Amino acid sequence: MKKIFLIAGEESGDIHASNMIRQLRKLADFSLYGTGGNRLKELGQEQFFNISDMTIIGFNEVISKLPFILKMFSLLKRKLLEIKPDLVLLVDYPGFNLRFADFAKRNGFKVAYYIAPQVWAWHYSRIYKMRRTIDRLYCILPFEEELFKKEGINAVYVGNPIIDNIKLKIESLESFYEIFGLCKDKRTIGLLPGSRRKEVEGNIEIFYNASYLLKDRFNFIMAQADSVKDEWFGALPEHIKVAKGYNYDIMKYSDILWCCSGTATLEAAYLGTPPIIIYRVPYFTEIIGRYFLRLKRIGLPNIILNKTIFPELINKDFNPESLVRWTKIILDQMDIYNRELSAINNFFVGKDPSLTVAQDLHKNFF
Repeated sequence: MKKIFLIAGEESGDIHASNMIRQLRKLADFSLYGTGGNRLKELGQEQFFNISDMTIIGFNEVISKLPFILKMFSLLKRKLLEIKPDLVLLVDYPGFNLRFADFAKRNGFKVAYYIAPQVWAWHYSRIYKMRRTIDRLYCILPFEEELFKKEGINAVYVGNPIIDNIKLKIESLESFYEIFGLCKDKRTIGLLPGSRRKEVEGNIEIFYNASYLLKDRFNFIMAQADSVKDEWFGALPEHIKVAKGYNYDIMKYSDILWCCSGTATLEAAYLGTPPIIIYRVPYFTEIIGRYFLRLKRIGLPNIILNKTIFPELINKDFNPESLVRWTKIILDQMDIYNRELSAINNFFVGKDPSLTVAQDLHKNFF
């Protein structure tokens, strides 16, 4: 029986890896080792570390967790040499996984990497290590395959795993309006303030102030991520409804979205609703980011299209007046935005990344 040593270090990695492993189980028998969350554990992974201990956010947390990181790296190297897997499969988590790929390759193991590190955004020098250490790289953004192939990396675009995650609970626009008690004579603005406390608390005040300027003409409904606590919303205006567990329905059935930068902006575009992309960071972080980042744009839909179609309101540009102005512009020119949304959808529709990666792994490593 084949053996796979898989490292996933975050919740999203556990989700994407488990979806793919479930497909691979249909094609081959194998034993599974490494790190992950409950989803991978349920699929039979022998886990040496759980993602609950592995998630690291920001430079400060890297420093505080450095002893744990070193201990984890040491133990996983030892386990790798003991188990001698047929394949080392790394899922996202680039800060750790690219170092582990280097160790695995130097010790003669085959290495596949699912969800290519975003070296096109920053730290491009990593690409040279990737060329030496990765046998097969699975890309989830359409432009990445060509970029990595030009650098001599065996890369393939497989589609984006957001498709696996998007599940609608409401079957129609009419039902959406009825369930949440929205006025049928008004258009709807969906609010996605983020999933972390600092994001939410930093964004909602501007959301609220902008909503007061439009409340007579629009419905407002705010998506509450599972990780978000009610008190983070502060004094919620009466005209804004809040829905927990309906993020994708809000994305789908709203006319426009005020959306914190991240994967949600791409999910919104895939579902056919234009996002106004907002992002707030401390001033010092903004200065550092502008120095190191290799990007002209931060929104994934704009990065994919290679042009700034959907407005990006960052720091001082993120204010109630800009939100209101861009809301009116987009809704007045929906024909233009619908064409761009269709172009984004075409990159992903009909692709099944979990199945594609599983089939490719089976073909190349089994």
